[in-house]
Amino acid sequence: MSSAFSSGDSIVQNQVPATAADRLGLADIWNAEQRDRCLRWIQKHSLKRVALQLPDSALHHSVQIVSELRDVAGDSELALFVLADTSYGSCCVDEIAAAHANADGIVHFGHACLSKVARIPVLYVFLQLTFDEEHLLAALSQELPDCTVALRCFYEVAYANAVARLKGALLARYSSATVATIAEPDQQADVLCWKLDEGAHPPNGERPVLYIGRDNLSFFNTAVALETSQCYLYDTSRPDRQLVRTDAVGAKWLRRRYYAIERCMDARSIGIVVATLSTKGYLEIVSRVQRLAKARGVRTYLISIGKVNPEKLANFIDIDCFVLVGCPENDVFTSREFFRPLLSVFEAEMGLNVTWREKLLASYTINFADLLPDGRLHSDVEEVAALARETNDTADVSLVTGRARHVAVREEEETTDANDTCRDVAPKGRNELAQISSADQFNNRSWQGLEQKLGQDAPALVQEGRSGIPIRYQNDPTD
Repeated sequence: MSSAFSSGDSIVQNQVPATAADRLGLADIWNAEQRDRCLRWIQKHSLKRVALQLPDSALHHSVQIVSELRDVAGDSELALFVLADTSYGSCCVDEIAAAHANADGIVHFGHACLSKVARIPVLYVFLQLTFDEEHLLAALSQELPDCTVALRCFYEVAYANAVARLKGALLARYSSATVATIAEPDQQADVLCWKLDEGAHPPNGERPVLYIGRDNLSFFNTAVALETSQCYLYDTSRPDRQLVRTDAVGAKWLRRRYYAIERCMDARSIGIVVATLSTKGYLEIVSRVQRLAKARGVRTYLISIGKVNPEKLANFIDIDCFVLVGCPENDVFTSREFFRPLLSVFEAEMGLNVTWREKLLASYTINFADLLPDGRLHSDVEEVAALARETNDTADVSLVTGRARHVAVREEEETTDANDTCRDVAPKGRNELAQISSADQFNNRSWQGLEQKLGQDAPALVQEGRSGIPIRYQNDPTD
């Protein structure tokens, strides 16, 4: 594990901007067609304050993009704002930064996780990357010589335009093929963000899937959502591009997650790390994790620290494990650098929900919407709590510590106050009782945060303070 404290060199290293090799060309993200599309969208929604969210690799094109939009729009009342240094990740729509500028619409550039956004209109401008279409069709013919197979094609959003050009040739070779399209904001997606125009075809597991793009979480989320046994990946990032049959659920990094799930079963306190404030349903999933933890007698703490890193979470030494509530493409939980295990929401579900005890990792998802009502992996919390009470007398053995663990099940209390916190009753002595809460765990600490002491200090002149980082302050009066 890396040190819980950062040196000056590491701070500077983490702030190094993108290199020239990582920067995108203007043609990869912007052209006259995209400019006209943005203007039509702005006029359709009668927007006056529009935020342009660009990734770091395309930020150097922001001046030209804003200039072209202003020249063509010819609207003196149209205000354009450029968003950089996003609150969580560049793939997510940053509603927080847009709200600071009172924007009434966002144009999101670059790769996107396409998580549902409910509070503000959003237009996506994807990268426009290409690949060798002839090479792909030739490789596909070798792997799937049967032209009647009901192939389904998915892709990374950066290749949406290239796949649109490929669609005609693909359907000419495989007449029963289906090419997925990205669902519009007013449409109900069939799978994740995808809209499928399918007739009477075999179930998911019997249909081969072709995915065009990199071997990343976008591909993983699509593969596990389809639950297919025949998944072919055409990795466009490799120099020797070839069609490879893969098994997403059997990935090595996924098997390592057993340890994190086991640690969650042993935990007596869990920190729920909120890494999104715009993804639809994040408040509902936070409430669900809290209720599942309460049913097992586990304390929960709600944490919001912006971009998540090991140094920030190392400050919470009293928490046994953390649960990350973020967008489906936030893969920080797979890092080995954290002081305590960091789990996805579904992994926490497997650790806290007794209905998953006999089928660990039989299914998997990083998209927490699958656990909400109408999701493909949803289970009722009340039924889970009832099942936990039935199995309370059965001791379980931890595979980490080797000790028996007995789940202290708590009854769900009827309450009308949505903001009510979990409280227990503890004996104080002499037959007295006192209410305690999760926050009482920190009362015995010698340092509990900065003390304001309002009105207790005498007035004083303003003096120049120290500058620098804690390990090497400049103009330090103690030197």
